[in-house]
Amino acid sequence: MGGLSAPVAVHVWPDCVDLALAELRSARALTVIRIAAPETTIRSTARAQLRGALCDTLGSLLERPAASIPLISQPGLPLELDLPGTRIGLSLSHAEGLSVAALHVGGPVGVDVMRVLPEALPDWAAVAQDYLGPQACDQLAAVAPAQRAWAFAQAWTRWEAGLKCLGLALTEWTPGLAQRLALCRITPLALPAPYCGALATQRSA
Repeated sequence: MGGLSAPVAVHVWPDCVDLALAELRSARALTVIRIAAPETTIRSTARAQLRGALCDTLGSLLERPAASIPLISQPGLPLELDLPGTRIGLSLSHAEGLSVAALHVGGPVGVDVMRVLPEALPDWAAVAQDYLGPQACDQLAAVAPAQRAWAFAQAWTRWEAGLKCLGLALTEWTPGLAQRLALCRITPLALPAPYCGALATQRSA
């Protein structure tokens, strides 16, 4: 995957929706919004709230009622906007207390967020070896233990964001998959502690 660059602003919805819309209407054509979510791993409420924020934002962008925005959600597949003639990529992610949505006019997008735990997972090495690959595992092993939880969250959210951008479900690392993910441009998200996140777009887009 591509190297990191300056963090992407994440706009609080609905307070900063005008900033999000301005980004979508600009040459950048890309924005990220966030909402406060329940402090639980149960996602039903957060999903409903985030979909509502998405519909309101898309309704303003497309100049139509939010209730008329047709979103298609299928297990294992990215959320889609079912409007002929539009090609707006959508991606959602949830963590305890925070949910985010990325919108990209004209191309795929992937976003992922994670609440950073005070300490690294006890099995972080096995998880990194299986999903992030040997190089990432070696890099994490070289990080000071006090910083490893944050470094792991950075690596994990980059991985997940890239997979989402390519329309892939969570899967274990392979050299071939790593080559495909190298086509993604990965950027960190500007989020308040203790959250970490990443945004992915395709380089050819």
